[in-house]
Amino acid sequence: MNKAARYAVLALSAAILGACAKPQPGTDQPLAYAPADTPYAWANLEPQPQAMTDWSQRQLQAVMPIVIDLYDGLLKQQKALGERETKILAAVLDELRGRDTFAKLRELGYKPDARVAIYGVGLVPVLRLDLGDAAAFKAMIARVEGKVGEKIPTGKTGAQEYWQFGDKDVQVAVAVQGSQLVATLWPSDANDTVKQLLLGITRPDKNLFDAGTLQAIAKKYNYSPYGEGYLDFAAITQRLSNMPTGADLEIAKALKLPTDVAKDSPACIEEARAIAQKFPRIVAGAETYAPPQLRIAMQLETEPALAQALMAALAPAPGTGASAEGLFDLSLATPLLKLKEFWLTQADAVAAKPFACPEFADLNTAFAKSKAQLGATIPPPFSDLTGVRMTLDKLEPRKDSRVPDVASRMLIATNNPLAAVGMAQMALPQLKDLQITTDGKPVALPASLLPASAQLPPVWLALTDKAIALAAGQGSEATLGAYFAAPPGATPVFLRVHFSGALYGLLGKYADLMQAAMPAEQKARFGTQTRLFGLYEKMIRSGEFIFEANANGIGMRETVDLGE
Repeated sequence: MNKAARYAVLALSAAILGACAKPQPGTDQPLAYAPADTPYAWANLEPQPQAMTDWSQRQLQAVMPIVIDLYDGLLKQQKALGERETKILAAVLDELRGRDTFAKLRELGYKPDARVAIYGVGLVPVLRLDLGDAAAFKAMIARVEGKVGEKIPTGKTGAQEYWQFGDKDVQVAVAVQGSQLVATLWPSDANDTVKQLLLGITRPDKNLFDAGTLQAIAKKYNYSPYGEGYLDFAAITQRLSNMPTGADLEIAKALKLPTDVAKDSPACIEEARAIAQKFPRIVAGAETYAPPQLRIAMQLETEPALAQALMAALAPAPGTGASAEGLFDLSLATPLLKLKEFWLTQADAVAAKPFACPEFADLNTAFAKSKAQLGATIPPPFSDLTGVRMTLDKLEPRKDSRVPDVASRMLIATNNPLAAVGMAQMALPQLKDLQITTDGKPVALPASLLPASAQLPPVWLALTDKAIALAAGQGSEATLGAYFAAPPGATPVFLRVHFSGALYGLLGKYADLMQAAMPAEQKARFGTQTRLFGLYEKMIRSGEFIFEANANGIGMRETVDLGE
């Protein structure tokens, strides 16, 4: 299957979530240009709510001038691009400068409620979106050319003209078709058949909009209609292991890729398909897309038996059944014995039936080595460990000290906390006289544990029958009771990462301290970044990522609570 890797380099997954308009039946839909059997796609099924448009408009006015200045500075300092490319980017930035409202961006052809679709023709990516004013977009390109002092290279296939960028091997093509913009890529010597397939001049017999694939994903996972997509590993593997036909064949010929898979090992084809069936697809979508909250979800689908095994192995992390706290809050499940059992089961399955494909020989070796390493006994206290939670409550810089004012907490979930503390007492003589029980009451740790020059805050230790907790910072010991009481989640949320928008404000404060010690030529650019931190603090109240094991595989969800 090594030949398949040459195809796979073209398989790009989509990750754009933008404003878009409600699809109407008809042939002008961006998704109507996407083949029904495309192995990946991202699109929007309805326009974003007006409340989201209004919120975005407010943020645009605040952020756009700073972003333009930031990229303008970066462009002046970069050395990787050629003179011509640098001039083009500078001209584009100049067109964006001062256009800090949707009304002004419409002057460039932008459409705030555009329909957007990203998909593959075969495995080659295509971007298609609505323009608000095609003539305005072309006029913007003409102004860019005038500022650069030369025309952007163009080409033509049939009656369709396009702009082209690239080198002697690969070209990126951008075209205006009616009221839509389309962008794709092809080899520099591609023929008209390939170009017209990719540009959508030759339409697919069956299209993705009519097939209802994205609509079905939205229904299954309760996504809103403001953006959903997928990357189908099983479909990609199927394409790569079969003789290409139709658009795939024409594109493969143009890219000078092998079109005869008969020489591939049947064992390699069979095993590649079997692996893909274990992880057939990634899907993603917007669950909520309107102030005061955005919530985006992603799902790595697995075969049912593997999903059940993952759910059994990955326990919920400490505290994930309650709301996160502080500036930063991380919870991680560490059920080492269950994870060891899960992995040994996978290794045993490979040992019982090793991969026959020579190109998968490294997998046989890796599973065998991991089984030998995991076969050793995990000693306590690690074998008793079930999870960790760390919370940062305060991190304020102090003018009179290089050490900030800190308040933080840490919880270690374990089946035998007394044994873990006992081992620590044997390792650290300063702890030998520490009297502590599992009643959850904090005990101050000896100041002699660390040198006085460290200027660290006081630290307390507390135990229950299921956890060890540490608190650092004046008065932080009073928070440990609630910290112990925060329950794990009802479902296997094995990782949660939460941050407060106030963290951006702190980054800005520390950036100011760093800026004071910088050379003069760096201060301006760094000052722009500090201004962005200040805006982010206002824009984002909090953000959170969770990862969970569920009946469909592994799920990820990002939640952002928006500011004004």
